[in-house]
Amino acid sequence: MTDYLNMDNARHDDQREVMQQIIDDGVCPFDEEYLEQYHTPPTLRQGKYWTITPNQWPYEHTRVHLLAITREHVESVDELDAAAGAELFEHVQWAIKEYDIDFGGFAMRFGDVRHNGATVNHLHAHIIVPDKNKPKDAKVRFKIS
Repeated sequence: MTDYLNMDNARHDDQREVMQQIIDDGVCPFDEEYLEQYHTPPTLRQGKYWTITPNQWPYEHTRVHLLAITREHVESVDELDAAAGAELFEHVQWAIKEYDIDFGGFAMRFGDVRHNGATVNHLHAHIIVPDKNKPKDAKVRFKIS
């Protein structure tokens, strides 16, 4: 565990490789000045408070998995202006229309990544849409803890 990352929550070998480089560099990969360096998917949309981008390592059995990343480095919801919440919902509504989403999930972890299940200690939300064609017994799970 570093100030910015929790390697224990990584799910893929290539993710761990990228995370190790980030640890070696001593930066937060979601800070605006480093996002493009470590996060290869493009920015789809950006507002005053949030950047919307595909998850570089989407959960298995998803059709859509987007991240909404705060543009300012914050680690908890209580550090944000209330207007950031309104903007976030506008981005979620955009994604619903853009990706023709008729069901899915919207989730956010906050605080200490040693306890919340996240890999990056920088506030971000997930927009997750399971694939309708996934095996019936396959589940898309969002880990908290």
